[in-house]
Amino acid sequence: MVLTIEEFCLFNVRSKIKLMQKDGQFLTRRICERKFLVSLYEIYGFYVETIYDFSEMKTVKIDPIFSDQILDLYPAKQDLHLLN
Repeated sequence: MVLTIEEFCLFNVRSKIKLMQKDGQFLTRRICERKFLVSLYEIYGFYVETIYDFSEMKTVKIDPIFSDQILDLYPAKQDLHLLN
């Protein structure tokens, strides 16, 4: 199955989580304000950010990103071990 960005956006958060688990490729993650875990995935040829809220203990947002400049906010792949 292949979806466009527009089709992906039509799904609710729960369905997007399932799609990410099934077809998404994890790339990297960062912690924002010690409150959120923001992960970057690639799926169907575009990038998607997932936002996990530590206080709510759930994923609160999954949206495509439209600018490659967002990649500058993430650690380099070789630095991922520092997040674990």
